[in-house]
Amino acid sequence: MVRLADFASFAGADWGEDGSIVVSAVTDGLLRIPANGGPPKTVAMLGNGEFTFSSPQILPGGKAILFAATTIAEAEEDKSTVEVLTLRDGHRKPLVRGAQSPRYLPALGGANYLVYVNKGRLFAIPFDLEKLETRGTAVPVLDDVAYGSGLGIGQLGFSPAPSGHGAAVYRAGGSEFEVTTLERVGPSGTREPLGNPPGRYDNPGLSPDGKRIALQESPDVWVYDSQRGTMTRLTFGGVVYDHPIWSPDGRFVVFGSHGKGMFEAPANGASQPRELTERSESKTNQFPCSFTPDGKRLAYYERGAGNRIWTLPLEERGGQLTAGKPEPFLKDGFNERSPSFSPDGRWIAYASDESGKYEVYVRPFPALTSGPGGKLLISTGGGVTPHFSRNGRDLFYESGNQIMAVSYTVKGGAFAAGIPRVWIARLDGALAGNSAWDVAPDGKSIVVLRPVASAETPSQEHEVVFLLNFFDELRRRVPAGK
Repeated sequence: MVRLADFASFAGADWGEDGSIVVSAVTDGLLRIPANGGPPKTVAMLGNGEFTFSSPQILPGGKAILFAATTIAEAEEDKSTVEVLTLRDGHRKPLVRGAQSPRYLPALGGANYLVYVNKGRLFAIPFDLEKLETRGTAVPVLDDVAYGSGLGIGQLGFSPAPSGHGAAVYRAGGSEFEVTTLERVGPSGTREPLGNPPGRYDNPGLSPDGKRIALQESPDVWVYDSQRGTMTRLTFGGVVYDHPIWSPDGRFVVFGSHGKGMFEAPANGASQPRELTERSESKTNQFPCSFTPDGKRLAYYERGAGNRIWTLPLEERGGQLTAGKPEPFLKDGFNERSPSFSPDGRWIAYASDESGKYEVYVRPFPALTSGPGGKLLISTGGGVTPHFSRNGRDLFYESGNQIMAVSYTVKGGAFAAGIPRVWIARLDGALAGNSAWDVAPDGKSIVVLRPVASAETPSQEHEVVFLLNFFDELRRRVPAGK
């Protein structure tokens, strides 16, 4: 296995005839990895109001790229616009609106086709490869194709086969975007629904008193009061906001954005959000993660072609947070993310891939400038998303579908960690991942996102369907002249 580049997340890639690879980096547009190696080169950047590009395909001849472009306004509606980009001049031409997961299928009995997905249905339309345009009318050819909302990726593939009859394989089942609710889970397996209305949530963050949860329902950030059962909206579109966290006094919520910097807003929704930082020079997105206990410094990481941890000095002026100059925490060339300050502010836990897979480490803060740096490996079998509990006794992290806990002590300026133990053995249908849970202030439970279907009804398995002679059926349903 050869490592070509590091992307926090991507929405498709394709080989070119010259050996180069085009990748859709979710937050950074289309990038091209040269055939002879080297850093990725930008092919197309996201424009104003665009959320992501997905499903790129280099067309025959290597002169143009087919892809789907999704705007912020469309990110919730399971639709995007299929476009073609000519590499010579970077010109973009829209082909089909309200479409996802485009694929060019080569000459079949004199016809070329563009196929795409619209809300679980596969359509086909004749396509002129020379003029890069469609002809005639799109015709539905398959139903019940599984797809993912937001990124708009249909789960299907095609093989022309030497005979020319071809085959199609796809996963049946419709949208996989989870509708979730919030639930409190304890290490003994106790489950307590928190009563919020079902929604497409992500990134839950508990307030310092544990009574409110900030969370993302794309493209906006909300605050749910679990005692009063109310939802307060902090943002109002225009940008996709994400990854909300609380200031230590519970007065402010800080969150990231797609295409801009970080923002802050009063937790009661009394005023509009303000931009706290500008987008970095490297044009990567910024994800706030943790405050020092005095609220005067924020740890965050930048996510793009690599992950880097920074800290940001903060002051409160006139009821608003004001940021100073960001300072890098580490410059070791690895991917690091999810920093978490200890309750005394003297240590930072984070995840790094320096061993070849993500593990959790702890370093002193500020980082030592000489010697080995005081780095301590915490996890023993992979780990991500560390969370220091506010009680000053435990460090939690995720490993597989388990939540692990490590007890620790600090004596004489040295951090001493115990043996990792399984704290919650299985999340039992709750969403796992880097942004799906948070630790309660007392360190006795976590809040997770649980899919509504998993909580109320047995999950339905998706089927993988393999269709022989698919191209014959395509020619029959969508003749070249239609």
